[in-house]
Amino acid sequence: MATLLVGAGSSISIQRYRDSVVSLQSFLQDQYLHVGNVSNEIQLVDTSCSNAVVTETPGSGTGRGQTDCVVMGKYITTTDEKTLSVSTVIGYINPDTKIVQSNDVAVLNQYTLNTLPTSTTQYLIEWGASMVRPTSSAPQSFSMLIIRSPTSGIIRTFIDPSRAVPTSALGGLVSSTYTGSPLNICLDDGGTFGMSKMAVFVVANATGPSGIETVGEATSGC
Repeated sequence: MATLLVGAGSSISIQRYRDSVVSLQSFLQDQYLHVGNVSNEIQLVDTSCSNAVVTETPGSGTGRGQTDCVVMGKYITTTDEKTLSVSTVIGYINPDTKIVQSNDVAVLNQYTLNTLPTSTTQYLIEWGASMVRPTSSAPQSFSMLIIRSPTSGIIRTFIDPSRAVPTSALGGLVSSTYTGSPLNICLDDGGTFGMSKMAVFVVANATGPSGIETVGEATSGC
């Protein structure tokens, strides 16, 4: 009986670990859905968008396309090995600016990007798992900027896989350098069961939820 109980407890814990991987995948996929189906309830307070606020009554804000403060996407970064911080990204461009449309990156570089402070939420990795760097036990730190182009409507993903970029430097992520970077988020169960680590993998320049994959122990590279 004792052996059966120990075995059952181990199986439950292993399943919880695997659930934590799938839950992280689902959370990141949801961010693309939010970016693609944005609802703009922002009132413009100043031209920098830094003092933009979210209206309390849905539908009472300035409609999308009717303000110089544009809802553009989501910014996801690490606060520690167990927590992600997610904020709504807003952008401002002078109405008199002639938008250069050679490509999406050029268009986005004309906007001043900021995050909406009142929008920031946190996601806690489930079941005690933690994010670590591939082939290491060191805590993972990364930045992921998901932006919908205001001209083409295409979603672009910019990733710095090695550091948490401060919001004051958010515009620096909008570069072709960061569209070519994939992200491998290895999840560690703390070594309790001696399992190889699974991972959530974000493909370079992901354009939607399908760009977020789970990778099994044998091929995770963790």
